[in-house]
Amino acid sequence: MDIVKVKQHLCGPMIPVITHLHDDLTVYPEAIANEVNYLVEHGLVTGNGVLLAVGAGGDFNMLSVEERKIAAKAIVDGAAGRVPVLVGAQDTNVNVMIEMARYAEEIGAYGIQMSTPYYYPPSDEDALAVYRTVHDATEVIAIMAYNTHWHDYDFPFPVLDELCELERLVALKWSRPTNGTAYLKGVARYADRLAVVDNAGLWVMNHMLGGTGFITHLATIWPENDLEIWHLLQAGEYTQAQQKMMAANWLWQEFRSKMARRTSGESPPVKAALNILGRYGGPSRLPARTLTADERSELTDLLTQIGVPALQ
Repeated sequence: MDIVKVKQHLCGPMIPVITHLHDDLTVYPEAIANEVNYLVEHGLVTGNGVLLAVGAGGDFNMLSVEERKIAAKAIVDGAAGRVPVLVGAQDTNVNVMIEMARYAEEIGAYGIQMSTPYYYPPSDEDALAVYRTVHDATEVIAIMAYNTHWHDYDFPFPVLDELCELERLVALKWSRPTNGTAYLKGVARYADRLAVVDNAGLWVMNHMLGGTGFITHLATIWPENDLEIWHLLQAGEYTQAQQKMMAANWLWQEFRSKMARRTSGESPPVKAALNILGRYGGPSRLPARTLTADERSELTDLLTQIGVPALQ
């Protein structure tokens, strides 16, 4: 695949789309499609962002394979060629990974996000075999490697070097356990070969070293904020970009981390914020839970503090 074109597509804010649920906790594809349309109408289009379907932010591990497919199709159909979509294909079962990757091809997704299997920490040989197997079981789908080091496997550079030899492995969702020099060396090492997407909150350094985008949950709630940061990065206005991150994204991340210590999953604060803003967030499915009244009040204060326009 042409890496120049890939970088023109896999760039800017990469938003993990939440999986909306009905009150009875079944998947709500119409609400998912409405959310995609909102993001597109507020500036998230090709060259200015990417959507990530049924990743951790979409609670994939709380969904059946069929539910993952329903949510993924709602996102891909909602994007309708307006913005690239990557479909989460990670699993403990390589056959499910292949099934999700092939389904992503079938519905016309741009690519898949793929980590090594978790629960049993893989060896280097295991990691290479899994990526090669999924790659060879598909035909056209782009692949973004995802370094999920918190699951006891942290990609060594020699392994990533071998993965770069796969024709359709074109992107890297990147963080390291300490996110220090090793993180920076990784961006510098792979930025010429891959679209390097920051997953460490180091958006400025990632961009300065040739990275192309960043994971953001705040953009679900307030896409304009993170699109403005992206435009500042593109213009080389790094001080201003960092200041905007500190004024909003850092405070949002602190709240998300606080909620993560109280309930499982990544989506409950996002869903609560959407409900506060008059959009549909909906309930959470166990082991995650919906935020309490006190937590929603705290979140309302935070959204007001960081300047979300709908609350001004």
